[in-house]
Amino acid sequence: MGWLSATVTDDRLDAADSAATSDAVRAARRQRFLGSARPTLDRVYRLAGLLLGNATEAEDAVQDALIVAWQRFDELREPDRFGAWLDRIVVNGCRDRLRRRGTVRFVPFAVEIDPAGRDPFASFLERDALLGAIDRLTLDERIVVVLRFWGDLSLEAIAERQAWPLGTVKSRLHRALGRLREIHDRETSDAMEARR
Repeated sequence: MGWLSATVTDDRLDAADSAATSDAVRAARRQRFLGSARPTLDRVYRLAGLLLGNATEAEDAVQDALIVAWQRFDELREPDRFGAWLDRIVVNGCRDRLRRRGTVRFVPFAVEIDPAGRDPFASFLERDALLGAIDRLTLDERIVVVLRFWGDLSLEAIAERQAWPLGTVKSRLHRALGRLREIHDRETSDAMEARR
């Protein structure tokens, strides 16, 4: 009987030691994740906001991306590339949300009804003529423009983050800038005609 109780006690100690070790491992993983994620949050939120044009959707997209990143954090081979990795997760999440917009209709509240006031991304996009036209680009063109000019990424970095060939990034950017130029010229011409 003494041997059995000694064995049970040893098993309990081993289990407690294992639990303490796994708690320590989980705590260390959590600290590494938070240490990597915190410095990138503002940037990925703005990235999502510019891609989606809506603050609430941007918050949701970043939250979803953080969940995916947490679940896959152990798969990240190069911890110093966390920012680029999270950017890719955010962009892919925004891409999915923009595709679903065809089936979901968002009805914005009037400013006097919305207690939080105006959406900061919507008002920013309205103030900037070129960014205001960005919603008329294709999804991939929009991603390239935002990453290049807002994210200040090189074409090579965009290609790497999106897993696209460099030539594809260049052609999408070229096509997007041409379309933005056409939109701007057309709107400028229309405004001049309206003044006459």
